[in-house]
Amino acid sequence: MSARPTGIPVKLAPYLDELIASLSAVATLHAVYLIGSAALGAYEHGASDVDVIAVTERSLSLAERRALAGAAEAIPCPARRLELVVYPRGSDVWEINLNTGERATYDTADEPGFWFVIDRAIAEKHAIALLGPPWSEVFEPVPRDEVVAALDDALDKVGALNAARAWARVEGGAWISKPDAERWLADRVRAALRAAA
Repeated sequence: MSARPTGIPVKLAPYLDELIASLSAVATLHAVYLIGSAALGAYEHGASDVDVIAVTERSLSLAERRALAGAAEAIPCPARRLELVVYPRGSDVWEINLNTGERATYDTADEPGFWFVIDRAIAEKHAIALLGPPWSEVFEPVPRDEVVAALDDALDKVGALNAARAWARVEGGAWISKPDAERWLADRVRAALRAAA
């Protein structure tokens, strides 16, 4: 990369450069974004995941998807793991969902859809463009009713931490990281305990 965007954790930068080069050797990329805790300023090296969304110039065949996932898997990740989601340009339907060292899926029916809606909604405000144009030039905004439905669906499936994150988003209007949501909830509970004492 010629000019590195600001906001990237220093310890992740070489890995992200290598990841983009490796993915680019397999498919033509339109854009790559850093999202998740690293984009929200809550990345903890070695403990956090590194979340990346890549956008290919066109839809990929299954063999091409597997090759792209393999290229990402081949690079040792300095974080807990890489969570890579790949979309073809002009679509909000993903083609690859990779969690390195765990699984790669290529069919949207294999994964709960709410994760991808929530990630795209957070990325609207916080994505760091590693390659290509800003997020708003590639993805349409996620409609509010889809965000609310995704948050509601997440409550049924992923527990208290994501419930706290959803509550903080609804009450405060901003997306926060999962560790920040945990602290936010703990502060709320402490305040309620003090009020009840």
